[in-house]
Amino acid sequence: MVRTLSSLLASFFICVLLSVAASAQSFPTRPIRLIVPFPPAGITDLSARLVAEGLRVKFNQPVIVENKPGANGLLGLREMLKAEPDGYTLMAGTVGNLVIGYAMEASPSFDALRDVVPIAGTAEYATAMVVNNKVPASSVKEFIDYAKARPGKLTFGSTGTGALDYVAVDRGGPAALNDLMGGSIDLLIEVFPVVMEQIKTGMIRGLAVSSPYRLPSVPDLPTFKQAGVSGVELTGWLGIYGPPRMPEDARATLGKAIVDIVRQPDVQDKFRAIGFEPTGLGVTEFTAFHEAEVKRWVAFMTESGLRK
Repeated sequence: MVRTLSSLLASFFICVLLSVAASAQSFPTRPIRLIVPFPPAGITDLSARLVAEGLRVKFNQPVIVENKPGANGLLGLREMLKAEPDGYTLMAGTVGNLVIGYAMEASPSFDALRDVVPIAGTAEYATAMVVNNKVPASSVKEFIDYAKARPGKLTFGSTGTGALDYVAVDRGGPAALNDLMGGSIDLLIEVFPVVMEQIKTGMIRGLAVSSPYRLPSVPDLPTFKQAGVSGVELTGWLGIYGPPRMPEDARATLGKAIVDIVRQPDVQDKFRAIGFEPTGLGVTEFTAFHEAEVKRWVAFMTESGLRK
């Protein structure tokens, strides 16, 4: 009798453990929707599709990328927020649309700390200081000397007040780049993925990048610090987000899967081919990073008088 009871209890616990394991592996069981709040073929879209393809292979489930551009990413965010918070609707987010845009508004239309749930950080990117080929300067120092000798005569292209990729990543950058290549402007500070190919092919001249490290795709291009300008270290970033109240088990599963994907050598090569440095931050690390970035940029915009 005792032995039979023990056997029954053992069988019961085994069934419970198998049930828990099956439950943990049951996500996802149907297609995942990944919203990109920018137009197709932009660099945010291209990076999101690398993640989508990795998730498709890993989970053996379709991952459908939907482009919902408009209002600097707000239309895509609203689309995610109205979806069922079950882990099957995600969004690609950037420092521009989820942090900088939010930090510049005294009365923003969303809460950057409550309305999005960080899942995984995927990549980061630098900005680059570039000039047209008519400018006789091959370094930051030479350009500064050249500009000082011609006060009020040089032209500068900007992508927006307080911007990193706020406008440039998917909207304003190409227009300013065309002006630079055409000789209408002399200098441009632009996010690196937008100008990478033009620098590599010699259509424009790169002087420095804002990352704290040299970029593998243009190893001869110095950082601002190496170029003799200290205090200019800034990188933008991208990540995958979910809506509030999404299941924590789905969040954990997605976070781990995305990190595994981003750390694959072939995927890293693909990120670098479009101008990004892969990061691969998991749920805990990316959540802390996101919160710190929101607070940092709100403080900066407030102190500089740009939060209006």
